[in-house]
Amino acid sequence: MPTAVRTIRLKTVKKILLLLFIALIFIILIGGSIFAIWRIYKHKPLPPPPSKGISEEEKKAERAEKQKALVENIKDLFAIESPGTAFSLGIYDLNNKEYFGYEDTSGQHAASVSKVLTAVVLLDKVDKGEIKLSDPMGAYNIGFQLEKMINISNQPSWDHIDAKLGIDQQTVFAKERLGLSGVDMRNNLMAVKDVTLLLAKLASGEILSETSRGRLFSYMQNTESEDFFSPAFKEAKVPFYHKTGKYLGEGHDVAIVKHKKNPFVLVIFSNNSTNPNLITRGEVMTKTAALVLEFFDKMQTAPSVKSQVS
Repeated sequence: MPTAVRTIRLKTVKKILLLLFIALIFIILIGGSIFAIWRIYKHKPLPPPPSKGISEEEKKAERAEKQKALVENIKDLFAIESPGTAFSLGIYDLNNKEYFGYEDTSGQHAASVSKVLTAVVLLDKVDKGEIKLSDPMGAYNIGFQLEKMINISNQPSWDHIDAKLGIDQQTVFAKERLGLSGVDMRNNLMAVKDVTLLLAKLASGEILSETSRGRLFSYMQNTESEDFFSPAFKEAKVPFYHKTGKYLGEGHDVAIVKHKKNPFVLVIFSNNSTNPNLITRGEVMTKTAALVLEFFDKMQTAPSVKSQVS
């Protein structure tokens, strides 16, 4: 082979080897960089968890302060606008499952409010198949008497249902089935706290079937008495289910309020034997309902449990 040809081939081989060497160096550099980056990333400390802000205990304490302030505002309202009226208050925050109240643990004459408990006892028997709403009762049937007892507070209907259920058996049901200690149906006594918890159990679906709750709630709308809480809730266009009680100087209203963000229960028993004017009482009850509604309007929405109120 001529010397010139060998020289050319040797130069070509050298160039190829040089290119291969450069390529190898490039691969090593790129690979090393990737490996280094991977090592850095692998051992990079995790970012600190986002701050949780205020603790649940602190939130609860803050709510308790606001609840206390609301009660004081309601006390001031009654003192100014309905002097001499004794009242008891129960409020249940359905989202946070928190109760607070005022003068709420002693049994008081419940007037027609206790008809709600009678209805619950009756509908519990319906759910169990022990009685039927189509069964005869008086000149009509049980379903008709139940509706009239709740929706227009018909006394003869209540008498018929009491006779069917037994008055003392209703007290036993309240205490043993519902855990309500301040109930004495023989003397028509209920503690405001017990009434509030009864409505909270209904609202959260703890008692009665969905069908029976829906039936009862339908009777607790557009009732015979819409002059206590109702004007405030209707003005705010907030759905609610309620039962009033009026007897001599007593003026009571109890309601499940389907607030869009923060549903709640509101119960007020009031009595003024020296000034039994229930028109004036209605005005202060309406203003109280507006105060409570404003309280829940401003409350930060809590993680809610599924409401059974429809």
